[in-house]
Amino acid sequence: MGCLNATESELLSLANIDFKDSLVNLNLEDLSRRLSRHPWVEKARVQRDWSRKALIIEVKERAPQALILFEDLYLVDQHGEVFKKADPRERMDVPVLTGLNHKDVAKKDPQTTRLIFKALDLLGQMRERRMFNARQVSEIHLSKQHGITVFTIEGAIPIRLGTESFAEKLNRLEKILPDLVAKAKNIEYVDLNYPTKAVVKMKVEESGPLRKS
Repeated sequence: MGCLNATESELLSLANIDFKDSLVNLNLEDLSRRLSRHPWVEKARVQRDWSRKALIIEVKERAPQALILFEDLYLVDQHGEVFKKADPRERMDVPVLTGLNHKDVAKKDPQTTRLIFKALDLLGQMRERRMFNARQVSEIHLSKQHGITVFTIEGAIPIRLGTESFAEKLNRLEKILPDLVAKAKNIEYVDLNYPTKAVVKMKVEESGPLRKS
């Protein structure tokens, strides 16, 4: 089976095969369905090998693309499916999606589903970049009103990207990125939702209490 996350013992337990049965009597569709109950299994296929009098079990595992935060952290696969609660032992070097309601995700609310796919699209584009890529992002905040805001690992800079034209916006961002990192502690946010520019909002320094003369 050769899986990375679903162990052979877990899959065999789910399959619940009686090895005393004849190959002819086994319901292969039922076996496949049982194997697919494992949270890491995206697709399972079971075939008979008459020449060796054996079963061939093929399993395709899910590929986690991001974590998503509800009351706990969960894993999101390449199809936007939230498929299992994250285990602390599973070290996932992926950004965390925030801002969504668990109920909206579970019932596949159209706006919520669209935002998740937009976030995965953004991550896919960022993985191909050298300067500003997914490894430099700690959080991707999703909002039905404002779209996507990413937070950098270095300096925790909020960068507003909306939901469209990610490639062009990331190109603009990369031109000013070194300067942004140098001034990170003074930046409130960066907004790229403008046709040809990036708006950098600086934090307003709080003045100290007035001294009485």
